[in-house]
Amino acid sequence: MDIQHLKYAIEIERSRSISKAAEKLYVSQPFLSKAIKELETDIGVDIFNRTSRGVVPTKKGEEFLARAKDILAEMEALENRFRSSSSESVSVEISVPIACYISHAFVDFIRELEGGQEIKVNYRETNTMSTIHHVEARDYNIGIIRYQTSFEEYYLHYIESKDLVVEPIWKFNYHLVMSKANPLANKEHITTDDLQGLIEISHGDPTIPALSASMLTELRSRVSNRREIVVYERQSQFELLCAMPETYMWASPTPPGVFETYPLTEKNCDFPDNEYKDLLIYRKGYRLSDAEKLFVRKVHEMVESLR
Repeated sequence: MDIQHLKYAIEIERSRSISKAAEKLYVSQPFLSKAIKELETDIGVDIFNRTSRGVVPTKKGEEFLARAKDILAEMEALENRFRSSSSESVSVEISVPIACYISHAFVDFIRELEGGQEIKVNYRETNTMSTIHHVEARDYNIGIIRYQTSFEEYYLHYIESKDLVVEPIWKFNYHLVMSKANPLANKEHITTDDLQGLIEISHGDPTIPALSASMLTELRSRVSNRREIVVYERQSQFELLCAMPETYMWASPTPPGVFETYPLTEKNCDFPDNEYKDLLIYRKGYRLSDAEKLFVRKVHEMVESLR
């Protein structure tokens, strides 16, 4: 039995399709089907059944896959323990939301890494669902996710189903970021009614994969008659905010240093359900390396500076 075969089987369970799993694993479908047949022959158990709902584990297959996940988690923890004890290199893979406070913490983290070491860092800014998938699939070891607290039950249930651990970072309200020349920049109290006619700069990265019809109706009602420019890259967002005084953007609390670089300001705004949470996630059984712990500490330090 090959360890790689265990990874193949877990990806098939996750994808519920051999063809989709093959795409994610960058192997051909015939190769993957043959590998699973070899694994089933080795252990003497049929792991999967093909049904109208896709490829699903058999009863024995469920038991096998649960144990396979435990084995991979134990191996990962063992490798990570000795890798993190090495003073010769630092390897960190992090998936996070687009947030200035996190990127500032990341810069502080890089600055504090010991000199002379080999450094390999992969820092990705993306949406919550992509981060969950990347961490679950072992593309990234740790991630930070964000959700509106009104959807907390949905997200916590989803995260639990992916065998991930969550640790709180903080709870906050979104603020408005706008040009100092924006007509609302000097207004003391801003409401959503004040935003009518202005243009919202928004992140073009979807978050929630599926919602009930009632939830979709509620969300659409909140954004009716909205003028919007969808942008995927943070630098372009800031440039638009500076160049177009009639624009604004929602953001988590922003480190003051940002407004020393750009002629922008941050304002509070009253609107329903304006409460969000950022959480650290990683796989069950995974042990954070010293470098990952340092990054998390820098994030918490940045949060404390913004409270």
